[in-house]
Amino acid sequence: MRVIRPGADNTEALAWLERALEHARDRGQKRIENLLKTVRTELVFEMRLIAGALDDRSPTDGEIGEG
Repeated sequence: MRVIRPGADNTEALAWLERALEHARDRGQKRIENLLKTVRTELVFEMRLIAGALDDRSPTDGEIGEG
């Protein structure tokens, strides 16, 4: 297993999460799969917030979760 270093690009973490999700699905590990989905949701939310900040605009409630 590859360890994600602190400060690593969120796209690396997202790729790792996708691989971990696939691994959990293949083994029927529903509890782990659900936990990883929650982490993925939080990471995507954070990435959208960062992207909004980098675009020099604040996301509105209507923008969060859309995609």
